Amino acid sequence: MEQFIQVGLTGGIAAGKTTVAAMFARRGTAIIDTDELAHRAIEAGGPACDAAIEAFGRGIVDAGGAINRARLGEIVFADDAQRQRLNAIVHPAVRAAWTAGVEGLRQRGWRGIAMIVVPLLYEVGLEKQVNAVVTVACSGTTQRQRLRERGLTDTQAGARIRAQWPVAVKMEKADFVIWNESAMSVLEQQAARVWDRLSALAAGSKPI
Repeated sequence: MEQFIQVGLTGGIAAGKTTVAAMFARRGTAIIDTDELAHRAIEAGGPACDAAIEAFGRGIVDAGGAINRARLGEIVFADDAQRQRLNAIVHPAVRAAWTAGVEGLRQRGWRGIAMIVVPLLYEVGLEKQVNAVVTVACSGTTQRQRLRERGLTDTQAGARIRAQWPVAVKMEKADFVIWNESAMSVLEQQAARVWDRLSALAAGSKPI
């Protein structure tokens, strides 16, 4: 009988974590995306919204009364202290939502893989809360190119890359590495191989 296992999916910014998570989801993996949880936390009425506005001022609020994430990002990625301040506000809400999501799966009798997408998994020391870690990685040049395609300047891209641990460190610490530098078909093949290994782990037939 399959057992319930939690797998952390992490990696560098713009490495392709969302794409890989979607590939796992198509294979029947439950996905909990902490980036989405963080966004919800600072939405109007979210558990971290009022605290974020109090900490960073009404200047981060747009005309509709919602937090402008781009404006907030300009503040926190330009100053490590401000970024840590935001993390201290948002992370408890994200952890609570993650825990609630996992508990909901358990109550529904979920068996198999629950993948938790956590960009800062190692940075905040959450790797011990999962059974295995998958790191999605690419070169720094590719990261910058993809971030430019999202509309960021080179300065903004560099600040976001520096806000995370070096990708090489995450690769070394991970149980599985998916390298996203070539065709989508190659990425799909890598994801399929990792999924097979993790499915065997959930089935109890193979160690990591």
